[in-house]
Amino acid sequence: MKIRFKNRFPRFAEELKRLSHWEDLAEVKPPIPSRRLLLFISAVVLDILLVRGLFLYSDWQQEAIYMSGIFVLAALLWITEALPLFATAILIIALEIILLANPGNWAGLGFEGGYSPDYREFLAPLSNPVIVLFFGGFILAHAVLKEGVDKAMASGILRAFGGKPIFVMLGLMLITAFFSMWMSNTATTAMMITLVYPILKQIPDKDPLRKGLLLCIPFAANIGGMGTPIASPPNAVAVSFLQQSGFSISFLEWVLIATPLMLFLLLFAWLFLYNNFKPSDSNLYLKPEARKIDTRGWYVILIMVLTVLLWLTDRWHGLSTAVVALFPAIAFTATGLLSRSDVNSLEWHILILIMGGIALGVGMQLSGLDEIFVTFLPSEGKMVLSAMVLATLLFSTFISNTAAANLLLPIGISFAMQPEGAEAGSPVQLAISIALAASLAMALPISTPPNTIAYSKGDLLSSDFTKAGLVIGALAIMLIIALGGTIISFWTSY
Repeated sequence: MKIRFKNRFPRFAEELKRLSHWEDLAEVKPPIPSRRLLLFISAVVLDILLVRGLFLYSDWQQEAIYMSGIFVLAALLWITEALPLFATAILIIALEIILLANPGNWAGLGFEGGYSPDYREFLAPLSNPVIVLFFGGFILAHAVLKEGVDKAMASGILRAFGGKPIFVMLGLMLITAFFSMWMSNTATTAMMITLVYPILKQIPDKDPLRKGLLLCIPFAANIGGMGTPIASPPNAVAVSFLQQSGFSISFLEWVLIATPLMLFLLLFAWLFLYNNFKPSDSNLYLKPEARKIDTRGWYVILIMVLTVLLWLTDRWHGLSTAVVALFPAIAFTATGLLSRSDVNSLEWHILILIMGGIALGVGMQLSGLDEIFVTFLPSEGKMVLSAMVLATLLFSTFISNTAAANLLLPIGISFAMQPEGAEAGSPVQLAISIALAASLAMALPISTPPNTIAYSKGDLLSSDFTKAGLVIGALAIMLIIALGGTIISFWTSY
């Protein structure tokens, strides 16, 4: 029987034999990456030394010292990625509960004055309205992707731009930016890269236009991430921090503030990229592939249009954007259009990362660390705005833009709320400027996931990103610093 079983099911028998030994089971487990483990241990050791030094040589309150340790540890782990970004976010919340809230009343922990905040204050970010808003955006985007609405709409719109390369590039960038306003710029880039491949087949291998069409997609996706509060996590984190500080920015106000800059940068990037990657054949004519939308797709479009309209008109109908975000969640899950597996596949790690950023800001405010950090900033308020925006761009070039925003937003908002921070602009201006700058880091293939996706196709060089990314980023930073305050005060009361 044993021989017959092996002959008839050789693969199953081999697998059964392998799994019958515990030592083999141990080999199946992935090993712990030694480099990441070393980085993690190094970060923890450095952080402990910092906290110990502050206790010995500073006059800070106990809670501020503990919070500085949490902040520095989060910065080190986010920069080195010794832990996954979302894992660091969970660690932040756990450390704040243990070291600051001290629910176990352990000696030496909690606030120095004896009063410690309730641990629920550090768990509150899990149910923050911004998290619900982003969840609704993920649901909406997943339905669009599942039913192929994105590709069908993009193909239809692209055909309307004709077949001339200059207008094909413009169409690709506008479509990419539009979808990035409502869904993940990573998913948008992956979708548009797929859509552009039939077009690339019509272009000779060495033609510069191939690079131009591939490069315009991640750049448009990054720029489109400025357009709405749900377009990128830094935007959501900025809105949340402003709400905690008593400032309310509606969905429509954000769109009115960010869209003009977004459109200007798109047009500038289009002209810059096309002039640097012109086709060799001036008579080249490109033809996009046609796609159709079925009944389920039209249902998704209907729900999407209604949701966007409700988001844009929240000041008139009275429903918050977070409440409106539940509408597509109900419309798609109750009808079975999105199954349990679809919901399970949402970008939960992004939501956790945003939660960690919000919790970091809460801890800095409660402990007073944000006010301590403000004392290290330049006394000239005008310099702070420029420094914070440039620091955001620099950080976001090398680490996650969400992580960069999580670290800098609490400091920037706190400074703007001080009397000496008036010259730097309102807290709203600093928060929005930092969030928008986080979307502009495009100078390296590793700067953003859209860049990485485009680079992985093998047609682009790192230098292709650097030249265009630095020029577009520098122009955007100058516009944000010079005109941001005027635009924000025009559309809001801040």
